[in-house]
Amino acid sequence: MEYNTRKTKRGVGASVLIACTAMAVVIGLFAGVILMNSTMQYRTSKAAEATAVPETQHIVLNEATEIPTEQATAVPEATEVPLTVTSSPEAAAVTTEHANVSAGFAYDGQYTRAQVVELAAPSVVGIDGIFEVTASYWGMPQTYETPGSGSGVILTADGYIATCAHVVDGAKKLTVTLNDDTSYEATIVGTDTRNDLAIIKIEAEGLTPAVLGDSDMLTVGEDVIAIGNPLGELRGTATSGIISAVKRAITVESTEMELIQTDAAISPGNSGGGLFNASGKLIGIVNAKVSDTSAEGLGFAIPVNSVVKEINDLLNYGYVTGRAALGVYTQNVSLSNGYGYFSYGGTRCVQITEVVAGSAAEAAGLQVGDLIMEVDGKTIGSNSDLSDAIAAYNAGDTATFTIRRNNERIAVTVTFGEYKPEN
Repeated sequence: MEYNTRKTKRGVGASVLIACTAMAVVIGLFAGVILMNSTMQYRTSKAAEATAVPETQHIVLNEATEIPTEQATAVPEATEVPLTVTSSPEAAAVTTEHANVSAGFAYDGQYTRAQVVELAAPSVVGIDGIFEVTASYWGMPQTYETPGSGSGVILTADGYIATCAHVVDGAKKLTVTLNDDTSYEATIVGTDTRNDLAIIKIEAEGLTPAVLGDSDMLTVGEDVIAIGNPLGELRGTATSGIISAVKRAITVESTEMELIQTDAAISPGNSGGGLFNASGKLIGIVNAKVSDTSAEGLGFAIPVNSVVKEINDLLNYGYVTGRAALGVYTQNVSLSNGYGYFSYGGTRCVQITEVVAGSAAEAAGLQVGDLIMEVDGKTIGSNSDLSDAIAAYNAGDTATFTIRRNNERIAVTVTFGEYKPEN
């Protein structure tokens, strides 16, 4: 009986073990089905979310395949002088849906970087010059010649080229090298130091002018490409980046300017070169970079819209029309207070050393020796202060000059003439 009892117990135990195992298998299979269904539901829900994304988010503007054929061939031919920037009806009709996209892009379409370079590179030139520099050695002035390089952008098919004033200032000789490696001697047509612009001319025909874009339509984040002659040795170099800021107030060579900021690599020699948008159009002329070793990707360009008038004037007249001119030569002076050993520095102002015949200053009765203290209430403490004050006026405007003559303060009304460069 003992044997049979043990056998029975063993039989019962085996049955229980088999039943538990079967139950575990069933539970496992059921849980697997639940997990699979849950996973499929999760994937299905994610797939549903993916298909719910608005179509506009699937548009990849940087891919050439997204550009319709008619847009890819719609770059208008370059026009010669006068240069104008006008908004097309199509650009003005950009809908609210695309309000965050430049109207120029919506109208013209974008190109790949390679296409932009192909379109724009033939319009960019290298400029090499010989410059005369005067320096002082042991108190004696020494004059010597030194080479310098920059870039330029072709404006017309017959050889008018835009660059920066500081690229050509003081040049004794200028040589322009085109994208196809042909070289020409260049002459300076006119310069505008206020906007750091210059126009030079080469005797050539059939050149490829840049097509002007609309710099007023730029938005931060847009793709741009800078093309120029970095280091004066790497002509035709293209660097890419984005618009980092628009209308950035920057002081360049003591002149405050509103410039386009970009993170495209800018190096010495790029000045005067072109900044092009993704439609291959010129939207800026490169003119500055931050040279601080702790900063990178801080380059600047002159917006083309802001200087269209100046470019046209330089092309047609060799100077910018309508600028105010006073017609005097001055020097900085500091009026002393006290007498003899007890004198000390006092009020700073400028003294007239020469009055130009036929000038606005002569017509107003200003004289050699007059001290200019104020212009319309603005204190004049130096020649640069006087230049800045006059720059705020146009030819034909009037201003009240407060002068000191024979220890007497006098108010003189001046009607400005028009500035014309000396021949």
